[in-house]
Amino acid sequence: MTLNPPICAKCLMPSTYPGIMLDKEGTCNFCQNYRKKEPLGEERLIERLRSKSGGEFDCVLGISGGKDSCYVAYLAKEKFGLRALAVCYDFPFLVELARQNIKKVCDGLNLDVLFVKSRNNIEYDFQRNHLMSLSGTKTTWGQCIFCHYGIEGVLYNVAKEKNIPFILSGVTENELWNPGNRTSFLLRRVKKLPLKDLLRFVYYQSKAYLNLMDQRRQFRIPGNSCFNVYRRAVLPGTGPEVIQVFEYVKWDQELIEKTLRDRTGWQKPPRATSWRYDCILEPLLDYTYKKEFGISTVGIYLSGLIRAGLITREEAVNVQQISERQEHLESSLKAALEFLEVPKNIQDKYFRG
Repeated sequence: MTLNPPICAKCLMPSTYPGIMLDKEGTCNFCQNYRKKEPLGEERLIERLRSKSGGEFDCVLGISGGKDSCYVAYLAKEKFGLRALAVCYDFPFLVELARQNIKKVCDGLNLDVLFVKSRNNIEYDFQRNHLMSLSGTKTTWGQCIFCHYGIEGVLYNVAKEKNIPFILSGVTENELWNPGNRTSFLLRRVKKLPLKDLLRFVYYQSKAYLNLMDQRRQFRIPGNSCFNVYRRAVLPGTGPEVIQVFEYVKWDQELIEKTLRDRTGWQKPPRATSWRYDCILEPLLDYTYKKEFGISTVGIYLSGLIRAGLITREEAVNVQQISERQEHLESSLKAALEFLEVPKNIQDKYFRG
């Protein structure tokens, strides 16, 4: 990564991000190729939801305390009149404000909520083993892998057990990006490790692998191997059907936050952006993306909002500068490492060089 790489004239993407190309005017290919998608409409969503009937509930939805999942809960219960069940994957990294917001939203909407925990605290053990293994690489690639499968597994199992036909998701298009194979980025760094760090990586990554196997045993999804733990979950073609709500309903950050505040008492976190505030591990992604590519995940997210006309470039730059301060990124990483009781000599490896 070069210092101060060229940056897209329209969004915030630097030339050091995989797959980025800037034209003569300095505009990146992501901006050039962007085509705005119009929502499919609430009528089509309601029609789809009415196509199947379940038992006690019409739909299950994941809720994390974040604005998008809470707004999906609001839409399901208040706007569409669905018999909805909110489900929280209760892993140990959920921040206290997120827990409070889940309670406020579900109480305010009179919405049933189910908290699902794993046995044996496997998420904590996985994350500790994983970060112990990666200290020599000075990056945190793969930290979210337990969550990617866990959320899918929990929602699928609840829906299947309770005969619920639909799983409602609040993921938006601006949260989805693909810089390439994360494993290859990590392995490039692992190959350069001194022998002592390499042995540490093998030892602790083997323990992390067993944690992920345990998670897949606890939250089984048919067709997903308990051994191929690095593969994203794939839901069976039969069974609960996943609906991306914001493919049908317009995503408007100000409207979402105002609605939740007024109707449920939802509280916005005291930070530059309310996006993905609900997990204490989220800033670790920013730390690694900034180190690897020269832009944090917040910066990538903001770039998507710029293309969609949901924020000005000037506004996005202000948020990015706050979110990407080196002292902020390092203090967030340190807080997570201390929460996981990683020894100080291992912590120090993340901050050297």
